[in-house]
Amino acid sequence: MRFLLLLLCLLLFGSISPAAENGSALEAKPAPKAGVVLTFDDRNMNQWVKQIPLFQKYNAQVTFFVDHFQTLTPQQIDALKQLKAAGHTIGCHGARHRKAVDYVRAHGMERYLKDEIDPAVKRMTDAGFPPTCFAYPSSSRNAEIDQALLKTFRHLRGGTGLPAGQRMRDLKAIYVPVDQIADNGCLIGTGIDYAGTEKRPDYLVEIKDAMDHAQQRGEIVVFYAHNISDKGPGHHLQPRVLEAILAHAQQIGLATLTYDDLP
Repeated sequence: MRFLLLLLCLLLFGSISPAAENGSALEAKPAPKAGVVLTFDDRNMNQWVKQIPLFQKYNAQVTFFVDHFQTLTPQQIDALKQLKAAGHTIGCHGARHRKAVDYVRAHGMERYLKDEIDPAVKRMTDAGFPPTCFAYPSSSRNAEIDQALLKTFRHLRGGTGLPAGQRMRDLKAIYVPVDQIADNGCLIGTGIDYAGTEKRPDYLVEIKDAMDHAQQRGEIVVFYAHNISDKGPGHHLQPRVLEAILAHAQQIGLATLTYDDLP
């Protein structure tokens, strides 16, 4: 009898010992009460990597969606490695930044996947960045394409603009209740480039208000931008504005989430 009891104990403890040895590494991340998902697109990694200390200052991680991976230089690849090592997510933005709806209409779904998705995923995976998420170039998407891409990615990102005269807190598409994230394969974001500049002087106030709204309602809110710099090149978010966003998230207790943090 004692032998049987001892054997039973060994089996029971043996079945949980790997989790005990690895601690929380094998445990599912607890769902946040609310969060902001900051994303940045294209190939601005040499600028993005300069902001690692800023992200670390606020214990924040974000998602970078990369296109034209086949054209990246060793320096750009190294910048992505640094970003990944700092806890950020590297997602897919297509092989050649093609507009999905136009390409599928012209060539069909199979050709779109073969030309735009499969080579991008392979290049990224071979380089050590297997993507779990995808952002549609120019937010060009529909339900049929979503369904096809969700066979490869856990989550997608579309986008919507902010109509004139509308408050960002009332832009319903960019919010998802935390307990419904897993049921939303495609999350919708809104662009925040040029926030706090002469081009969009009121946007920083709107962004903070939208974050307050998400925190109060137990939701995530999704934003996207491109470069992180004072003057570009291209669409950009100034570092001082990024810091104001990160500081506000910290102040109100709003988790800063990557796509890989999402259920």
